[in-house]
Amino acid sequence: MILGASLALLLLLASCTGRHYQMNGVYSAPDGKEVWLIDAAAQDTLAMTTVQDGRFAFEGKVDAPFYAYVGHGKERIHLILEPGTVTVDLDERTADGLPMMDAYNDFHKRFYGYKRDQRKEKAALTDSVVLANPDNLVGALALEDLAYVDTSRFLALHAQVSDKVRDFYLVRKAYDAIQVQNRTAAGQPFTDYLIKGGNPDGSDVKLSDYVGRGKLILLDHWASWCGPCKAEMPFIKKTWAAFHGDRFDVVSIAVSDKREDTERALSQLDMPWHQILDAQKIPGALYGINAIPHLILFAPDGTILQRGLRGEQIYAAIEEALR
Repeated sequence: MILGASLALLLLLASCTGRHYQMNGVYSAPDGKEVWLIDAAAQDTLAMTTVQDGRFAFEGKVDAPFYAYVGHGKERIHLILEPGTVTVDLDERTADGLPMMDAYNDFHKRFYGYKRDQRKEKAALTDSVVLANPDNLVGALALEDLAYVDTSRFLALHAQVSDKVRDFYLVRKAYDAIQVQNRTAAGQPFTDYLIKGGNPDGSDVKLSDYVGRGKLILLDHWASWCGPCKAEMPFIKKTWAAFHGDRFDVVSIAVSDKREDTERALSQLDMPWHQILDAQKIPGALYGINAIPHLILFAPDGTILQRGLRGEQIYAAIEEALR
């Protein structure tokens, strides 16, 4: 009886040890600064510790690998947390020592080692990693990296992985964004929306107040804090000055911005065309906009003609469309 109880205890201890993780961290921060361990998918705080002599540590049990981030505010890194010992360096933004994290780190380094236009090489690498990991976080994270590089290959791989990978929140977000972009691609009709209080005078405004009313409309998504947005303004102004009238007009719509900041920027910038304020995330969600500036050109009937115009492309696109 005693032997049986001892054996059961040993098995229990072995099981617990097999689910144990140890995180040893380096962080050049003052003693006492908080470091948080958070479940990234659930946005659930799992533990908190403090820095002592440039170091911190976490330990605990993990039933299954999960995606987490560790750090303080923006000084954090993401990692795949699983049983074992992981070394985290918040100064260098690195995490290694766990099999799945090391496998993804190797993929990530190779994937982003390719140049921006090397889509085939990136897709081939992702193919090999995802198909070798169709049911775990390595495959899920690699697939998400491909989403905005080669959407067609992303969708092909998406059909071959497990439901678990498809349901991973970053993969699901990427898939949904691609579906939105497909519905709002060139050749598709515009999707209308309402911005309450969006006019400068505080009245409500709809996209259809401008789009689909017989004019070419260039819709400029921008924000007061966005440097690249401001860099596009001379190109937009040149185009508006040359062509605005009965057949063409420009509308700038402020997204993810405080209304007072937008109004302050408008008082400083020369933007004499139509303005929509306080749109926040509404246009981005409906049109799959992941970054600004983002310009969309609509035909007189509201059909989407082009997306993503920049610089001298703006003037050339309007000149061609008005011929």
